[in-house]
Amino acid sequence: MRTRGYRSGRVGVLATLVLLFSIVLFVGSLFWLSVNGPWGGGQIFGDDLFKPASMTEEQNDETLQNTTDTFWNITMAMDDLQSSGCVFTEYTSEYTGDTIQLDYEEFKAKAIKRKIVFTEETPESPILLVSDTGNLYEWRP
Repeated sequence: MRTRGYRSGRVGVLATLVLLFSIVLFVGSLFWLSVNGPWGGGQIFGDDLFKPASMTEEQNDETLQNTTDTFWNITMAMDDLQSSGCVFTEYTSEYTGDTIQLDYEEFKAKAIKRKIVFTEETPESPILLVSDTGNLYEWRP
């Protein structure tokens, strides 16, 4: 026997499913509008998302090229020294800049002789250091 004023449980489940489907459809529509529609222009995370407004394309490309060249040169030097038997460690003393700067070939000869190369990150670029006979020798890309 049924009492009046109560709904059956099936109506509540059906209403919940319709509500969830509507929410998914709404969120999907917002996503589509932001990616392909008039809001997004076809890019979710474009190249210019994090670029400051004051930075021009030339400055951005030049900075990226300099960073890539520096990274590539230091990486190639480290790979070359490692294949020659050198071990790398971080320079723990305070870097004062009171070093003897060498070109890469001279630096490589000293590094192979000592078999240990220190790395230091300076504001300009990463550098490699070798300590030999009380002197500190430096190479930077």
